Amino acid sequence: MLRALFIVSVAGCGKSSETGRGDSVFHASEDDSGWVDDSKPDSSPSLDGFIGSACSTDTDCEYEGGVCLLDGFPNGMCSLACDRTCPDRDGFPVTFCVDGGTAPGGFPDDEGWCVSRCSFGAYLESGCRPDYGCSIEARNEQPWTETYTCLPHATSDLEECHYRLADRGVDFEPTVRAPDSPEGHPELTCTIEDPVWVFSPVFDVDLDYYDGTPTPRTLASCEAAHSIADTADDAAKAGVASILHIGTYNCRVIAGTSTLSRHGYGDALDIYGFRLINGETWTLIDHWEHDTTSPATESGRFLYDIAHRWYDAWIWNIILTPNYNSAHDNHFHLDLTPGWHDLSAHNGRYIGPAPYTD
Repeated sequence: MLRALFIVSVAGCGKSSETGRGDSVFHASEDDSGWVDDSKPDSSPSLDGFIGSACSTDTDCEYEGGVCLLDGFPNGMCSLACDRTCPDRDGFPVTFCVDGGTAPGGFPDDEGWCVSRCSFGAYLESGCRPDYGCSIEARNEQPWTETYTCLPHATSDLEECHYRLADRGVDFEPTVRAPDSPEGHPELTCTIEDPVWVFSPVFDVDLDYYDGTPTPRTLASCEAAHSIADTADDAAKAGVASILHIGTYNCRVIAGTSTLSRHGYGDALDIYGFRLINGETWTLIDHWEHDTTSPATESGRFLYDIAHRWYDAWIWNIILTPNYNSAHDNHFHLDLTPGWHDLSAHNGRYIGPAPYTD
């Protein structure tokens, strides 16, 4: 199945991450398409025969119009002439159409050529094949659209945060996100620092929308991706099979204010509940016990304890629980608000009722 994209939203803090687009095996790539094979290279199908793969002749590129680029391409690289989009195939990194005249490498001419995007699900150490670097390049004929691509001998544009995330074994794709502004607030700018698509599952924990719909990939800042990984790791140890969330990135202001929400920075996550390995589902709306530090039920204690474990482990800077107000009855709001580690008035951290409405 192919990773794909549509945007959904519900009442609450955030807007959902992007979810599935379809099951076709071969189709035109879109701006924010994603690869759905979550398996690792030692268990995935061979990565030979498609765009970005090694080759020695054109016949090694097993698709219509396939070209094996050799001069300047270590071990050859399968490609395809393109205008703006390229085909994707199940089990391979998503593709991208670069301008052959500006991208590094020995492309045959200045027209568009298909390459693979960087993918740490396919190439765990560097996101690309050996001798290929993860380089930010513009789309052919659309220079305002950029992403990370695998090009021969290219200097990597990846940040230290990306490599730390890769070292943890998290399946992700670095991406480039253009600045945006919330509706009605052109003076504000939503930006994500080192944005990445985090692919589900994370440490064997699925990331699903609140209604159980799979969200194969979730957009977040790189540092928030680390927090999501920490959250999933802890949840897995607590017997969680799936984290049910309401969203991460959402370019909007805090309700009733003109202040940008942390969702506009991609460093916030709203959690609706958890599906356990034993099949039970525990949600904040149904199982949180209000205004007590000693919940009476197993589910209430689970929800109370998991939030406090994340707080004690410094996974998130701010954790809002349903104790704050009715708008938070159905979710935890988690974010990485800068400076809260040093704010002595709150002992450097915050859990429970928040100093703002989000």
